[in-house]
Amino acid sequence: MDMLLRKKMLKIQERLGMRIGISYGISSIPVIKTPADAMNALRELYKVGAKAFVLPKDMFSEIQDPSDLYKSYYGDLLRIKEEASKLNIELSVRHPGLSDMPDDEMRIFCSITSIMDNRTFIIRPNFYRNMPKEQSLTLAVHKINEIMAEQRGDVKMGIETTGNAYEPGSLDDVIDVVKRTKGTEPIINWAHIHARGTGALRSENDYRRVIEEVVSAIGQGWLRNSYMFFGGVSYGPSGVTGSIPLRESDMKLEYLIKQIMSFGMQGTLILEDPAREKLILSMLDDLARMVR
Repeated sequence: MDMLLRKKMLKIQERLGMRIGISYGISSIPVIKTPADAMNALRELYKVGAKAFVLPKDMFSEIQDPSDLYKSYYGDLLRIKEEASKLNIELSVRHPGLSDMPDDEMRIFCSITSIMDNRTFIIRPNFYRNMPKEQSLTLAVHKINEIMAEQRGDVKMGIETTGNAYEPGSLDDVIDVVKRTKGTEPIINWAHIHARGTGALRSENDYRRVIEEVVSAIGQGWLRNSYMFFGGVSYGPSGVTGSIPLRESDMKLEYLIKQIMSFGMQGTLILEDPAREKLILSMLDDLARMVR
């Protein structure tokens, strides 16, 4: 039965033109924290045919200095990288809560990204919180360029849209940061865009307008290697108030899928839900119908 489910999921991704994956863990280990956890998660994802996985910052919480990577963790990171490569699962790493002194954190996670050959290192441009937004974004741009200029390997940094309407991280902010930095790409978190706009994504055209805005600003190349998160979210006037199961949300994955296919997009789609990989299994028939 596992093989049949896997084949079905692989076919869905082939027709969609996107890798589909999950973030942070699996149903039995919601947030992975050790190399053994990561190996188990990768093998479970392989069984269901998922082809992308986002590593949580929690897994690297004991690393306090970039030099620690090579002293104590290098071998484990290589083993996870090799397992993911063998199973054809794309890895990324995400740090959604950088401090307002982010230098060491950014250097550590850029090194992790390089060692593990991750697709991207995902951050949010809101780490300078206690100042006006324009000044905050200007400093974020400066810091990102400073850190990226130090990188020797092929490291990509993803700038993710945020969910609080009063902090940096709107779609326009993310596009602005990407245009003013080197080695970066926009990470579209559809739930955050929806919440910032107090339920902004109501129709297929709403999704289409977002995609068109990114293409207009970044270029057609983005369509061939996009990166997106999609999950359920509750919200109020100021934006996100919490995460909820996708099936309980007022967002329609089908609208996004139709636009992905309409634009002929390629890249990675991360589904965020408390059920983790079990969400994918429960949605196989629905996903198959959406990509027909």
